[in-house]
Amino acid sequence: MRCPGRYCGIYEEVCSACPRGLRVNLTSELCEPCVNKPLFYDWLYMGFMFLTVLYFHMETLTRHVGRDVNGAGRWLTVTVLETIVSAILTLLLSEPYGSFSLNSCGVDSFLDWYSVFQNPAIRFTQTIYCESEVIYPLYSISFKFLGFCLILMLLCRTWFHPVAFTTRSVYNALYFLPFIAILHSILCGLIYYSFPYLCVAGSLILTAVIMAENLQNYDDVKQHLGKPVFMIQIVMYWVLHGYGILSIVAYNSLSYWYLFLTPIPTVFYLATLPFSLPVVLSISNELPDGNV
Repeated sequence: MRCPGRYCGIYEEVCSACPRGLRVNLTSELCEPCVNKPLFYDWLYMGFMFLTVLYFHMETLTRHVGRDVNGAGRWLTVTVLETIVSAILTLLLSEPYGSFSLNSCGVDSFLDWYSVFQNPAIRFTQTIYCESEVIYPLYSISFKFLGFCLILMLLCRTWFHPVAFTTRSVYNALYFLPFIAILHSILCGLIYYSFPYLCVAGSLILTAVIMAENLQNYDDVKQHLGKPVFMIQIVMYWVLHGYGILSIVAYNSLSYWYLFLTPIPTVFYLATLPFSLPVVLSISNELPDGNV
């Protein structure tokens, strides 16, 4: 029996889409269980989804807690715990159940993410629908994780006194969690191959923005070193930058010495701070003749 198409397989003597957790063997054309383990890069991709949710929560924290150090520490702890517990539940409730390991079908090409567009047509008249989660579990596990994040957020934050930040954080999450899910459902393949570069580029832009907003001379540097919210943002951007470099290294089998490049953008900005003189530039723009 010949089964057409790239992702159509023989299951129960019928040529059709392979069930979830199975993938067609191109040699035998049979749907076989996925028993491989995810690559290190696959774990990094799943970790990227974790960091994305954590980043949006952190942005809500830094924007609405303000100078309340105790409040910042408390909500930081709650946010991190919610996300970590969601990740743990996601792993435990994925095959093999009750374990922190995963069974994976692997990723062979970009087309694996969009099997819905690879349905074969017999003589251009009869279409065999063979769309399935070819890259199991990388597609579905992200939705499971986002669902746990939403449930745990609603459960955990209802135990706290309903202060203004609680309301804002819940409302923001009700927007960005579905937004992340929609992006993942449409652009999952593009994100899989580009997320390392998104991390590096995003961290560079965010680091430059936060420093331009807060640091104008070395006195400002000393002053902001004691501000928890500012330091949380800087550490978060360092983690994002290092994570992007680590992912690039893992995908291209490069040397891990490249991780030492993580603090370079911050060091470069601080080293060139005296030469930018944003105060002088702002005064110059205010003067009619442009002279200081």
